[in-house]
Amino acid sequence: MASVTQNGGRTRARLSALPGVSHPGSRVEIVENPILSQNPGLGADVEEEVHRALRDEDLGSVQVRFRVCRDEADGLKFICKVENPPRVDGDGAAPPWRWWSPLLETAQEFRESLEEGLKVRRNRLALAAGNNR
Repeated sequence: MASVTQNGGRTRARLSALPGVSHPGSRVEIVENPILSQNPGLGADVEEEVHRALRDEDLGSVQVRFRVCRDEADGLKFICKVENPPRVDGDGAAPPWRWWSPLLETAQEFRESLEEGLKVRRNRLALAAGNNR
């Protein structure tokens, strides 16, 4: 039987400017990461992957939340939600973005899934820019 943590591992939000960012307003806020309390290495790895993947994206501020699902047979699995906080339309920033991961086990799976989500976002933005010409 699987169970999902609700508030377990809730930590004080950590804000961090991304080093070497080509978009100076980019910030990642890790709001929740209960993975850190259950598997510190994996928790740190997925946070590093979030920062690496979002470094060159024009997302502005994003909030990141992880949830843990533990299954007796399969062990620890997790999901992730990345989203922009609400914004005012027409503020000049890129459109808000929200992404949910599938159920994952490893930092590599997380990286691949997040990169695919970002690829889809970039394609949609390119199509929207083409339609606005």
